[in-house]
Amino acid sequence: MVKLCLAYVIAVAAMVPVPATAQSAGPPALAFDGTARTGSDTRTVRFRFFCSSNEGRDVTGVLAVDLETPRYEQLRAIFDFDPFEGPDSTEGALSALQTSGAHGKADGRFTAAGSAAEGTGALSFVLEVNASRREAGPLKKLGTVLRPLLDGPARLVWVQGNAKKGGAPLTATLDLTPVQSDQLRAALGPCLNGR
Repeated sequence: MVKLCLAYVIAVAAMVPVPATAQSAGPPALAFDGTARTGSDTRTVRFRFFCSSNEGRDVTGVLAVDLETPRYEQLRAIFDFDPFEGPDSTEGALSALQTSGAHGKADGRFTAAGSAAEGTGALSFVLEVNASRREAGPLKKLGTVLRPLLDGPARLVWVQGNAKKGGAPLTATLDLTPVQSDQLRAALGPCLNGR
């Protein structure tokens, strides 16, 4: 009888919902507005910067920069976003990042991946270049390119090559004031060796 009661208690306990603990949606982003030009189209875009930490062996931190292009579907005739959809984008290193600041400049080519997302009032396409904090080579490469932005005034130019043969690139520019560079230094410092 005791075994039967114990089996009943275990069966009932297995059906009781247990609240799950969710991982946070990600690190808070530091966002700045810039301008993008694709062919004859010029529009405001948003750049977002992230730095998150490694939390044990199961959560890997990341250094990332995002480029959010609002109303991207209006650009379909001249720029094809579809090949960049998803984390496994295979278009190659079509993202050229160029930075300059008060104490230097840097550039590098990266592979961006992205997705459509609800933006500020319109559907946007968000491209991301990122590096895991557990992979020293990619982290150093992206960190080296972003580092000049920490000493303002500074500028980031993101030239996103078009996967459509002969298509116009998307060229996005972000100008940072010294105050914005200081904010970026505080946000990205842990990913850039505490600088």
